[in-house]
Amino acid sequence: DFNLLYEEAKYYQLQPMIKELERWKQEKEQRKHFQPCDCLVVRVTPDLGERIALSGEKALIEEIFPETGDVMCNSVNAGWNQDPTHVIRFPLNGYCRLNSVQVLERLFQKGFNVAASCGGGVDSSQFSEYVLCREDRRPQPTPTIRIKQEPLD
Repeated sequence: DFNLLYEEAKYYQLQPMIKELERWKQEKEQRKHFQPCDCLVVRVTPDLGERIALSGEKALIEEIFPETGDVMCNSVNAGWNQDPTHVIRFPLNGYCRLNSVQVLERLFQKGFNVAASCGGGVDSSQFSEYVLCREDRRPQPTPTIRIKQEPLD
């Protein structure tokens, strides 16, 4: 429908509409290549039961797993806390009693989808990793579109 609308705007020489349609098309092309999203990596290893580690933005992990908030703020010298905004292999089930199915279920309920996964290892060093993403829910500035209104007779 876009092409038909664009051709009609060109036929009737509606310059403001043509400019808006061209801008919209350009933004749509840019969004294809770059869509901001929230991303987390879940690593599951069967060490002594099951060990679950999360990697990602601290604020995002605290949003989804609020029971970890105090731990992330107060653990300055922990091996997983090398960066002020992100964590690497945060031992999730050391701080809340969830198994891997419950963790994945909670992430799915919060709008995440599995973007990639892998697994490997031998005997006692097996692991599974899942990359989960969701569209960025932070408010994006939306451009104001003005429409000319004319009085009706």
